[in-house]
Formats: sequence, structure tokens, C-alpha cells
Amino acid sequence: MNDNQIYNNNGSNGDVPGKGAATASLVLGIVSVVCWFFGYGAILSVILGIVGLVMASNAKKAGFNDGIRTAGFVLSLIGLIGGAIALVLLVFVLSIFTSMVSSFGEFSYYSQL
Repeated sequence: MNDNQIYNNNGSNGDVPGKGAATASLVLGIVSVVCWFFGYGAILSVILGIVGLVMASNAKKAGFNDGIRTAGFVLSLIGLIGGAIALVLLVFVLSIFTSMVSSFGEFSYYSQL
């Protein structure tokens, strides 16, 4: 088999197996990190981080192990962890704020009596 036949069997249009999944993983990782800063977007950040990790895994299974896949994997992992931390902090802050508002409401009610 010569080089031409090997090249044509791999795809003459330049498609590399797993490259699309690696690129999708990179995009999802970037969006996942950006979603931290939008309050309830942290939920979306966790979801996109998980999907990005799955896409990076699929790219690796397809044999594509380039820097794009690695960057997508790392950003998706950071997005997942950061989104989970941001979500926990958001719930914590909202619970404290709610308890402060409810205690303030009780205080003002009892002070009028």
C-alpha cells in the first residue's frame, strides 16, 4: 500500500476523527467557565462542564489527543468544579439573605406591638 491509498482511506477531505468532539469540548469548557459569573448560570456551568468532559473523552476514544482536546478537558473540569463551588456559594448566600430578611420582618412586627 502506498501513501496515496493510506491517505485516501483516512479521508481525503482533511477530517480527523475526534477533532470535532475536541473542538466542542473546548467551546463548552470556555462557556462553562464564563457561566460562573451569572448567578444561576452556575447550574448551566455544571451541566456544560459534564458535557465537555464527555466530549473530550469521546475525542480521546476516537484517537485524537491534541492540545485542543487537552484544553477542552481542563477547561471543562475547571468549569465543572468552579460551577459547583459557585452554586454552593449562591445557595449559601441566598439562605443567609433570606434568614436576615425574615428576621428583620419579625423584628419590625414585634417593635410595633
